[in-house]
Amino acid sequence: MKFIVNGQFAFYVEGVLSSKEYYTKYLDGTIDSAGFRKAMLADKSLKTTPGFSKDNIARIALTPPDEKLPGETIIKHLVGNNIIPPCENRYEGFDEYRKHMRGSFSHGEFITFIYPEDERLLYAMAGIAEPKRVFVAGSYYGYFAVWAMKAVAEQGGMCVLSDIDAEVCALAKENFDALGFGDHAEIICEDSEKLLLNRTEPIDMLVLDATGRRDDPRREYRGKRIYGALLKDAKHLLRRGSVIVIHNMEPEDRDMKALVNELKSLNALGTSCDTYNGLGVYVLV
Repeated sequence: MKFIVNGQFAFYVEGVLSSKEYYTKYLDGTIDSAGFRKAMLADKSLKTTPGFSKDNIARIALTPPDEKLPGETIIKHLVGNNIIPPCENRYEGFDEYRKHMRGSFSHGEFITFIYPEDERLLYAMAGIAEPKRVFVAGSYYGYFAVWAMKAVAEQGGMCVLSDIDAEVCALAKENFDALGFGDHAEIICEDSEKLLLNRTEPIDMLVLDATGRRDDPRREYRGKRIYGALLKDAKHLLRRGSVIVIHNMEPEDRDMKALVNELKSLNALGTSCDTYNGLGVYVLV
């Protein structure tokens, strides 16, 4: 999706909305998400603005007024239900790390839909879990995965990034080498399904962000249905304490039914938060 600009779609949206009074009111709490969406739909100037289709406006309206809210909601649920122990200083070093990433990470000619709340949550969960073995299914050019890499590197661990697009894999490798994570990241241009099925080393953290081919002859691997199939493929690699981070998590979506069923079968407990992308975190107990 190169029709707007390279980099983060979230910044593009922020730039478009920054001069809108209703956006200011949303940020200061004067109107809620429903009011924000209503105002955007009534804003005729957005009708010709790339990226602001009616369907996408509904998603943009789910962007939290405070990026900390989704992660805090999820983590408080995990702690409150004794799924993970109480965790202090989960954002220690985050601001410095973010400043470094935003100044050093190359997006090439690509655009990413990783939002600030996504960055913050993955950074926090990786810091809490301290994973040595991470697998990212559908890693694109690595911008989501990089938010776990500080914790992975500190643990002397390894993160496997899997994507079928050679161009984005090349950019991911370029970035991770330049950022000093080359010794802690293996970027493989291959189907996550095959890699997971053939893997024998356990996984401490599984990140799901893949999208299956719409014409895949196997219906369970099409679009976001692939999440359920991939979790099933990874079942033999997960154990008590393994963390599953899910991007684009919409548990009520029928395409997520297989994923929800697999989480239950694994006794993976957690929750999700409705954001532009949808975020979910589950832990095997």
